[in-house]
Amino acid sequence: MAEFHRFSELPRELRDQIWSMAIRDDRPGVHIFGQYDTSKRFAKDSRFLRSGDVVSDTWAEPSCRRYFENLNEGRSDENISTYLIDGGLWTACQESRLIMEKRFEQSKRKCYDVDTGPRYDRSKEVFRKATTGCFAGTPLELMTVFPHRDLFALQSDDLKTVDWSFIGYEASIATSAEGFGGVRHVAIEYNPKWAGEIVHDGCLSDDIWAIKQAAFEAWDGVWKIWFIDTSLKRKKDAPALREDAENYHDISAFYASDRRFVEVDCNNWHDLEKEWEYIKPVEDISDDGFSSSIFFLHDLSRTSTISRFQLMIIIKALIVLLGS
Repeated sequence: MAEFHRFSELPRELRDQIWSMAIRDDRPGVHIFGQYDTSKRFAKDSRFLRSGDVVSDTWAEPSCRRYFENLNEGRSDENISTYLIDGGLWTACQESRLIMEKRFEQSKRKCYDVDTGPRYDRSKEVFRKATTGCFAGTPLELMTVFPHRDLFALQSDDLKTVDWSFIGYEASIATSAEGFGGVRHVAIEYNPKWAGEIVHDGCLSDDIWAIKQAAFEAWDGVWKIWFIDTSLKRKKDAPALREDAENYHDISAFYASDRRFVEVDCNNWHDLEKEWEYIKPVEDISDDGFSSSIFFLHDLSRTSTISRFQLMIIIKALIVLLGS
C-alpha cells in the first residue's frame, strides 16, 4: 500500500477484509473498449484484448479521446469501466490475488477436455461465472468480466468494419469450450445524425447498414444491442427505477465506476414523457420525426425484422439516486 506503509503490520484478517472491500459490488458491470486496428497487430503499442491464445480483432483499449465526461467538474475525464475498479488487485500482491481468486474463482474455469471434447455449461450458474483477460502489451492490466451479466460497450470509429458475427465471442475472453457462447449485452454510442439518415430509407448510410447487419450477424450469442444516449436525463420528480438482474434476459441496469446505465422503455410513451427529458431540444429533421434516439429506435425497428435493439442512457448523480 503506497500511502499506508504499515499496512503489512495489520492482522491478516483485517488485511483480507480491506482487500475484499476494494473489489467491485456484486452487480452487472460496464466495460468500455475501443475498436482495434488490425493493421497494428504487431506494433509495439498494440493494445488488443486477449486471454492466453484467444485474441480479439475488434475489442481494444479505449481511447482517452472517447472517455465519458467526468461527473466531477474538477477532474479530467477517465475510463469508467468496471474492470478498472479491482483489476489491479490481481497483481498488487499475493494476498490481494488470493482474495480475487476467492471472489472470481478463475482457477476453476473449465478447459477443453481432450477425451470428451468441449464442455458446454448451459446451467444457470454460468450467469455468475467470470473470465479474466488483459490488453496486449505493457503495462499489464488484467481485467475480470462476467460475460452473461455485464455490458460491453464498443466505441467504434467505423461500424462497417466490425465483425459482428464474432463480436460476442471475442468480448467474453473465453474459449468456446467454456460454455459462455459469447457475451449477452453489447452497446454502441448513439449518434444523433443517424436519425436523419434512417428517415430517408432510400439511401441508408454505412452506419445504418452496419447496425442492421449487427442485428442479424450477432444473433448467435448476443442477446441485446444497446444504444447509449448521453443527451437524455431522468426528471427530478420521476419515481425510482425498478432494476432486475436475476438473468441476462431481464437486466435493466449496469454499473460503471461512478454511474449507472439504465434501460429506457421506448414503447411506453406515457412514462417517457413523464419521467425522461432531453438535456437540450432535439433538432427537427423532417416531417416524420425528430433527431432523437427514441424516434431513431422506432424507425430502426420498423425497418428491421428482428427486435434486438434497446436504448440506454447514463444516469448521473448515481449516489443521490441510490441513496447511498
